[in-house]
Amino acid sequence: MPDYDVIIVGGRVAGSTLAARLGRAGLRVLLLERGEFPSLPAVSCPIIYSPTMKLLDEIGADESAYAHNTPKIHHMVTITDTYMSKVGIPAAHGRDYAYAVDRARFDAALWDTAVQNPHVEGRQNFAVTDILVEDGQVIGIVGKPKEGETQRITARLVIGADGRFGIVARKMQAQDRDKMEAQPTSIYYAYWRNVAPLDAAGASAAAYDAPGRYGYLVMDSADGQTVVAVEGRSDEIDPDGKDIETFYSRLLRRNPKVWARLNDAERITSVRGMRNIGNCYRQPGGAGWALVGDAYFQKDPLDGQGIYDAVITSKILAQYVRRWFKEDITWDEVLAKYDEDARIKTYGTYRMLQTRIRSTFYSDVPLPEPFARWLAEDDHIKDLLGKTLTRQLPADLVALIGYPVALGAIARGGIKEIQQKLRAKLPF
Repeated sequence: MPDYDVIIVGGRVAGSTLAARLGRAGLRVLLLERGEFPSLPAVSCPIIYSPTMKLLDEIGADESAYAHNTPKIHHMVTITDTYMSKVGIPAAHGRDYAYAVDRARFDAALWDTAVQNPHVEGRQNFAVTDILVEDGQVIGIVGKPKEGETQRITARLVIGADGRFGIVARKMQAQDRDKMEAQPTSIYYAYWRNVAPLDAAGASAAAYDAPGRYGYLVMDSADGQTVVAVEGRSDEIDPDGKDIETFYSRLLRRNPKVWARLNDAERITSVRGMRNIGNCYRQPGGAGWALVGDAYFQKDPLDGQGIYDAVITSKILAQYVRRWFKEDITWDEVLAKYDEDARIKTYGTYRMLQTRIRSTFYSDVPLPEPFARWLAEDDHIKDLLGKTLTRQLPADLVALIGYPVALGAIARGGIKEIQQKLRAKLPF
């Protein structure tokens, strides 16, 4: 008998939510985390929308815990030198708001949700150093607690939920698929206190244009903190050996509107980030092992769907793993069906994200200012964007109808502006 049914390496969003689902199915789960909670991950967009919260409801995660003292965000805001546009977050699954969660608190709350299940054992400060393989089949892990001896722990299944650089994917030489590397991006962020509010409308998530091929995102988070991030082309925001914290401050100073909000603010965390962010799927698994979350599917955080991707892939994998333990499906079928269903849920947004990166950071022909403003202010476009953020419209459909809708918005904007100019000239 193996020591456990399933060992999950990595205890953040994907690992904890997967453990919670498998524990509910009565499987004996060991959940391992190298770090200690509460703590921040290396890099992640912290925003979550109603579809993510609905998935968290399913595992019994308490919204009042993972979003404690976190303001509800009802609008996404775009700010340029010439206009400011607000997109309302439409109601879905009983919620018309988003959160820019404190990832340290959020991850800790999901860990607690998982280990409250009597079938789930959690160990923090436990570093997995190797994968046990016998006759080509993964049978467990080798690891070591922060204080203690090296241990060999066996399981029928080992799942890597330990991020894009995780040990399971590396040791099993998981193959990359659908890589998109033509437009590399980088991101740097930190948490601040006493950031000036955008306006009197309450908490906000505001995206600012930049003088170069990058942009800023300022999101109000828990306990009066604010996330301030800079993302763009890797060759435009490359520290190249410079002190990263000084470099980050210089980037912020380049946008007067962002820097004005930080005038009386205090940075309360170190600067975190990632260069040349990877965009790819990996093979979903092999004999005795599987990948989930960022370990399986990694992409740029620009679209704010990273936490959703982690939670939905863990749900899909859990349902097939449960069937495998009931012996009504083979392991090869598990991997094939998991990969297929996960792509159905994520591939459309993955393609849309690559298009957005190209048009935002890599286009040599920027959209003329009037066109950009008319698009940003058009009610039909705002409705489309809101329903895309909350996944009420599939990304493939949005991509299909996007160009006709955009042309209509430009036409409406132009006509409206002409009418306004004519009225201004009329004597009555």
